[in-house]
Amino acid sequence: MNISNETLEVLKNFSSINPNIVFEPGQKLKTISEAKNIMAIAETVEDFPEFGIYDLNEFLSVLNLIDSPSLAFETNLVNIENATTGPGKTSVKYFFSDKEILTTPQKDITMPDAEFGIELTADKLSQIRKAAAVLGHSELSISGNDGIVKLSVLDTKDSSANVFDMDLDADNACKNEFNFIINIPNLKLLEGDYYVTISSKLISQWSNSNYPITYFIALEKSSNFHV
Repeated sequence: MNISNETLEVLKNFSSINPNIVFEPGQKLKTISEAKNIMAIAETVEDFPEFGIYDLNEFLSVLNLIDSPSLAFETNLVNIENATTGPGKTSVKYFFSDKEILTTPQKDITMPDAEFGIELTADKLSQIRKAAAVLGHSELSISGNDGIVKLSVLDTKDSSANVFDMDLDADNACKNEFNFIINIPNLKLLEGDYYVTISSKLISQWSNSNYPITYFIALEKSSNFHV
């Protein structure tokens, strides 16, 4: 088996959410953070067998040791080698970890009915991260009233702190008054545009418009939604 560049990017992204992973049989990858506040699901072109990796970053670094690595799976390890025969051939035997000691999603998340939805482009997400870095804030507010929606990068505990605002929509389908708070460090997203849906039950779903990957990210308890 060869792993596509797209899948390698997904695995690199997943390593930022959780350092270990369990590959389930089939063409779907899942991960969940240790705090259980971020979960991600991606579809792949590869059909993986079942195995566990304790240190995903190490596994990815091992793959980088081999030019155009090909993977051959055995019961408790994977042989990683290049296509060269004779001098210059390189290979690594990489042993799997016991799945019982790894953090993995126990069940899929069923997204509750979402009261609010909006598109967030890669450019807007980049601006959010830049504003958070410049201002030293870690909170993102997505607020709305009568269909007018804006996002803010702010410190909800300090009313005198600087605030970055961005207008998002002047006629959103959701006319309720709301203020959804998300911890910006939890936005461990693969690059791309996203359609975001948010439920007042304090969960958001981020669907990538460019690749079949979806994230479920918990909202902060200070969020509010007025019926």
